[in-house]
Amino acid sequence: MPTILTPISISDLIKQPFKYATAFGDKLIITDRLGYLELFKYPCRINAVSILICTGGRMECSINLNKYTVEKNTILICRSSDILQIISSENLEAYAGVIAPEFVNELKISLWQQSIYFSPEFFMKKISDQDLTLLRYYYPLLRENIQNARKETPNIIQSLIQAFVYTIVSIMDGVGEGRGFKVSRNEQIFEQFMSLLSQYHNSERSVQFYADKMCLTSNYLSGEVKACSGRSALEWINDYVILEAKTLLMYTTLSVQEISYRLNFPTQSSFGKYFKKQTGVGPKDFRKQ
Repeated sequence: MPTILTPISISDLIKQPFKYATAFGDKLIITDRLGYLELFKYPCRINAVSILICTGGRMECSINLNKYTVEKNTILICRSSDILQIISSENLEAYAGVIAPEFVNELKISLWQQSIYFSPEFFMKKISDQDLTLLRYYYPLLRENIQNARKETPNIIQSLIQAFVYTIVSIMDGVGEGRGFKVSRNEQIFEQFMSLLSQYHNSERSVQFYADKMCLTSNYLSGEVKACSGRSALEWINDYVILEAKTLLMYTTLSVQEISYRLNFPTQSSFGKYFKKQTGVGPKDFRKQ
């Protein structure tokens, strides 16, 4: 059992023995064969947006401590904030892509970022055979253009990923419906808040901290977050912190005191009170469950 959650970068993935993976620098990795899953044996975060399109077989996984089954004609998208663990796989056939957050920003697709962040969880959906056929066209196009590098390759790859992303967005029911591609002010604020929360939730739990980072008042930030997501900024913060705490309690050998320090609580007692207030049970009792 690890002592901490393992963050995995695209650079880490490139070093692994993925025989059939194709990498575009440290921005993107794609593959059509997931044969090496040992890296995900324990809960971890991938510092990227991860996309899996299952074309056959099945996979049992845990995402944010909840178990799910991924089967044929399922698309799964995890954010960098999601905690992923692969429990088992059986005759799994899938296309997978991992996109670095910096590359996502370069793509300048706000609707994509909103689609992911507006969901309280990761995105998983059964798709039709027609949608599956449409999405699988992108893999050989991306692979061939990455492997046959030429001067225009970066622009080609960026355009293909943009087209792929918009195709996914068009499949996601209700996303963008009736509002086109115009991004409102409160949507921009919410997107920025979620990005900061993903980065700082291990150490910062006050709305004021995030408001200061964004040069806003805490009341204004809370109102805009509520308007976009239906949940307050503090609710989002607490959910992120508790998910981290639960994962550390369940899957690491860190003591409760070490976890409290890791999450920037002044004392073990203050962490215990916070955890019990949010979950109804103390951290030691939760670990025994």
